[in-house]
Amino acid sequence: MARFILKDPFYKKAKQEGFRARSAYKLKEIEDRFHLVHKGDAVLDLGCSPGSFLQVLSGMVGEKGNVIGIDILPTPPLPLKNVTAIEADIRETNVPGLLSRLSLAAVDTVTCDIAPNLSGIREVDDAHIEELFACVLKVVDEALKPGGHFIIKSFSTGIQKRVTAELQTRFRKVSQYKPSASRSVSSEVFFVCVGKKTVSGLRSQVSG
Repeated sequence: MARFILKDPFYKKAKQEGFRARSAYKLKEIEDRFHLVHKGDAVLDLGCSPGSFLQVLSGMVGEKGNVIGIDILPTPPLPLKNVTAIEADIRETNVPGLLSRLSLAAVDTVTCDIAPNLSGIREVDDAHIEELFACVLKVVDEALKPGGHFIIKSFSTGIQKRVTAELQTRFRKVSQYKPSASRSVSSEVFFVCVGKKTVSGLRSQVSG
């Protein structure tokens, strides 16, 4: 496995260009295609460690923008003035309260590159993905402003249709996209959700 990773061109490129992980190029490719993040935006990145998305987003939002990262794992410090990384569990965190302490009412975009621990047992993995998705969606409901955008990594699973349907109730347009930086053997896919609807009282189909 180590030999495979070392030969990976995106792994090598990340090392050469100073990004902490190859996932930086996944976000770059998604942004090049969909153009969701703008100068001056506030962006919330869930599952931010080790910080590759934060590095990319920092450049996208510019000096007047804000990037807030949350991860249950510590994120090594980044020398970027517009980035704040917080060690916290999103399942137990009052995210709107956290944003308020940073003088933000809501964010323009939420990104999420969290990957659950997969066992290879379809039913178990689907349950873990479902639980994670419900937690992330709660944050999106509370922290993303109307008209805002959402990018989340998922995997080809038995709940894919339900996930898509759930997102379609909340966003004007939902696309599935697999960046070229994703390994061909991986089942990962990104949901790119554009334009959060101003609909209140939605009941989560995924969580029950």
